[in-house]
Amino acid sequence: MSFSDKTIVDPLLKDLDEKKESFRRNVVSLASELKQVRGRLVSQEQSFLKETQTRKEAEKKAKNMEMEMCKLHKRLEERNSQLHASASAAEKFIKDLEEFRSQLDATNQTAGASADSAESTKIQCSVLKQQLDDKTRSLREHEHRVTQLGHQLDDLQRGLSLRECSERQLREELRRIEREVTESIAKAGIDRNDCVLKKFLEDVSPVNFERMNRLVEVNDVEVKKLKDEIRLMSGHWKHQTKELESQLEKQRRTDQDLKKKILKLEFCLQETRSQTRKLQRKEERRDMEIKEIRDLMSGKQQGNEESWGKQKFWDNSGFKIVVSMSMLMLVIVSKR
Repeated sequence: MSFSDKTIVDPLLKDLDEKKESFRRNVVSLASELKQVRGRLVSQEQSFLKETQTRKEAEKKAKNMEMEMCKLHKRLEERNSQLHASASAAEKFIKDLEEFRSQLDATNQTAGASADSAESTKIQCSVLKQQLDDKTRSLREHEHRVTQLGHQLDDLQRGLSLRECSERQLREELRRIEREVTESIAKAGIDRNDCVLKKFLEDVSPVNFERMNRLVEVNDVEVKKLKDEIRLMSGHWKHQTKELESQLEKQRRTDQDLKKKILKLEFCLQETRSQTRKLQRKEERRDMEIKEIRDLMSGKQQGNEESWGKQKFWDNSGFKIVVSMSMLMLVIVSKR
């Protein structure tokens, strides 16, 4: 090769060497850049894996939170249904309580009316009892008078019988004396025309007999009058006694009826008092049940408010962190 050719080839070789060196430097720089890029890619892949794992964990947590929200929502619905049922039961209890109160008021009014009627009946019974005692006293007085009149009638009848007996004895005695006188005159043999005694006896005896008969008749008339008066008085007193006995029997019957009515009213009053006590106890139990239901309802409302506060999980810091991480991962993925 000539010198001129060498002089022409040397710059080319030199230029080629320079280009080789520059290419080698470029290759080395590219290799270092590639290494750096690979390291960056590895670090990005690791960070992407971490972000993917954290995203999966966040999604899992979000699913768990959604499931928890569904459960809480179901519990809330159940508690709302229980609350509605408790409210309806409370309304029913309140209505029943109002009915019991109205029944209690009616029972109290009935008891008051029964007590008033029982008191008035007792007053009437006491008045009737007093009247009955007065009539019984008057009846006893009439019975005493009737017995006295009966004794007087017996005395008069005994006196009348004694008078009749004495009258018969006197008549028999007069007849016996007259017979003895006539017999003695006949035995003595005294002439009838000359016998003054016999004439005197014949004149006097009819007069005496007439007087005695008149006296006896007067006594008989008086005795008959007394008998008639006694009979009338005894009939009158017997009639009054029967009337008083009938009135007394009526008063006794009315007294017994009033006593029965009083017993019935007392029984009704006791029944109304027992029913009033039962209704008061029922009202107290209903008040206690309503108070318990109200306490339970207030507790359930507080529990629902607390659960509703717990359901607002988006206000929590953990949920905010998870959402921010997921948004960051979505931004990185969208950039790639």
